[in-house]
Amino acid sequence: MSWRGTGVALDTLLPGTTRELLVGGSSVVLARVGPLVFAVDGVCPHLGGVLGEGSLSGRRLSCPVHGAVFDVGSGAVLVDPFGVVPPGGSLGTLVVYPTRVVAGLIEVDVP
Repeated sequence: MSWRGTGVALDTLLPGTTRELLVGGSSVVLARVGPLVFAVDGVCPHLGGVLGEGSLSGRRLSCPVHGAVFDVGSGAVLVDPFGVVPPGGSLGTLVVYPTRVVAGLIEVDVP
């Protein structure tokens, strides 16, 4: 993996918001939760919903297509598309990418 710039300034990603972008050819969603910035795969592993169009509540990111809910910090499935709370269900976790801020700009460590 290697650190890649996103072109997103930390100050422009407000707490409680997300931003979808391409980083190194990968669809990534940046999510700001308080002072922390998380980066996860931008595509829902269920049926390919665009997670950047979902809603963020705390660390909970909901897919806009079928309502799966993921933890943006760990990628864990909190609720699968059928409303099953893990460990039931069969939906895979989201890929989570490390983030850092350099000179006020967010960077993501992606393959």
